[in-house]
Amino acid sequence: MGSSEFMKGAFEALVTRGVIDRSTIIDVSITDEEFAAFEKDHEIRIPEEVRAYLRAYGHSFNMIAAAVPDDLYGHSDYIVDINRQINMTAEEIAELDEDDRFDLTVTWSNFIQVDKDDPLKNLGDCLEGFRGYASCVENPEIDDEKIKRFLPIGDWMSAGALCLDTSKRKEDVDIEDPDTWQIRWFDHEVLDWEDEEYIGEDGDITGAVMFPDFESFIKLYFYGAFDGAYLAQCEDWEEDPEDKSTWVR
Repeated sequence: MGSSEFMKGAFEALVTRGVIDRSTIIDVSITDEEFAAFEKDHEIRIPEEVRAYLRAYGHSFNMIAAAVPDDLYGHSDYIVDINRQINMTAEEIAELDEDDRFDLTVTWSNFIQVDKDDPLKNLGDCLEGFRGYASCVENPEIDDEKIKRFLPIGDWMSAGALCLDTSKRKEDVDIEDPDTWQIRWFDHEVLDWEDEEYIGEDGDITGAVMFPDFESFIKLYFYGAFDGAYLAQCEDWEEDPEDKSTWVR
């Protein structure tokens, strides 16, 4: 499946799952020339999968909730196991042994809004906001050149930017090796990146590894990777599942 089809399908999945109404999304047009101008102005490369997301549909929502493993967090010992499951089918997740399943919590995360009249404006605002935050960190080895490669694609739990490291090629991503992963998180309350291990031993910026690629983040929140497991958990715990129509803001 190509990036365009995958991202179009992601918004359709939100509709099918009952998270959004179809009227929430609208057609949007972004030309290659507009992307080129943005990249030149901001000195950043926008990967094809991010372009496909921005081109899929315009929308005004900026927060989505989903069933998310409790152990999904920067520096988690379970990060590889969780992302393996995100990339499984619902049937494969259902067949997992009880010991391999994660407790799930409905967790919110921010996504970049795509306005019809100026679809790249919010991406630019998020990019400048992240760079502004990075300029305030305490570590002297941080400079503009080292942070320019990070492209914000969301805000994890409204607690800090999720960024795609554009220096890492999608074709080199190995789900078993988090060092190859593209999506990194930066807690906006952390100002000492070395203490938080956002800086590698070689002095390069790493952030906290979160997802192998942008598509994994979309599978979790748009496609609802753990929807079936969440319903099964609610049944096991004798809890009523949340109404998915409340999972968007």
